[in-house]
Amino acid sequence: MSEAVIDLVVFNEIADLMGDSMPEFIGTYLENSPKLLKEMSIAVPAGDFDKVSQSAHQLKGGSGSIGAMQVYSYAKQLEAAANEGKLDNLMSLFAQLNVAYVQVEAELKKRL
Repeated sequence: MSEAVIDLVVFNEIADLMGDSMPEFIGTYLENSPKLLKEMSIAVPAGDFDKVSQSAHQLKGGSGSIGAMQVYSYAKQLEAAANEGKLDNLMSLFAQLNVAYVQVEAELKKRL
């Protein structure tokens, strides 16, 4: 993916809306996202499509709101693959999602 780690247009829009609460919003994202990734790390190899879909959907929503568009995109693809019962590319998508999240996490921590 060639997108920026954080889409600054989206990030700045939410920052303007959140004001002084933005650090708390970032903190919540950084607290919840690893839990969702952990759930998926168990659900993906187990072929638990429902859990993968649910966790990916939640991660997609939070990532989209904060401007983490790479994570959003991979979570969206993972959710769709799980909904279609496509086990073959779940592991690959999940690996890419993890790499993208590590980059987002580092970038967001700089903004706290």
